[in-house]
Amino acid sequence: MNDADNRDMFFRFGSALVLVVLISLAGTALEKRNLELRRIVSRQKYRLEILLEKHAANRVLAQQLGAPSRLVDKIDEPQKSSEKPAQSANPDRPSVRKTRHKSHPATRRSQ
Repeated sequence: MNDADNRDMFFRFGSALVLVVLISLAGTALEKRNLELRRIVSRQKYRLEILLEKHAANRVLAQQLGAPSRLVDKIDEPQKSSEKPAQSANPDRPSVRKTRHKSHPATRRSQ
């Protein structure tokens, strides 16, 4: 019986040892995968920052490239306004209006 007990004890010890090794290997594999995913996320964040900086630079460039045409338009406007005749075809309306009587309230045109 002593040999049988020793074999059972070695079997239990061996199986426990194999179980511990398998668990540690699984833990190591999970840690490796976790580290790999963190690297991927870190790389994506870095790329996102670069893309955001490029986007901002492109927006500034687009504004700068669009600015000369707007400046030219602003310069041309005073020249066009100076070319207009001094008197317009329609005479100016008086700025003071008559007040309405309570029997004739103001009507809304956009109903």
